Amino acid sequence: MPKLTSARQVQNIRHGWHLFKNRRTMWQMLREVLKGHYRMSLFTTLVFILAIAYVIFPFDLIPDFIPVLGWLDDAAVIFLLFKALHKETQRYIQFKARIRRNSLS
Repeated sequence: MPKLTSARQVQNIRHGWHLFKNRRTMWQMLREVLKGHYRMSLFTTLVFILAIAYVIFPFDLIPDFIPVLGWLDDAAVIFLLFKALHKETQRYIQFKARIRRNSLS
């Protein structure tokens, strides 16, 4: 009998699919952050910086030379980054909608 996928796994897959589907929005958000037009939350900023640094630098909790386990910690960090970026793109979309609504008024 096939194993059923849990609701949490489905939700995590949706987060990843949402980021892939809205990748242009995410890149636009990151460009506006760099220009200073939009400010990400402190949590998302910290997760973004720490995740990139953790993946790039050779210091890991589990060394990468261990075949599968070494990559699992990197995958977990990337997963947390995707989850934080998913929430932040939702905030960014609401921010852009508010700006659009205010400009029409």
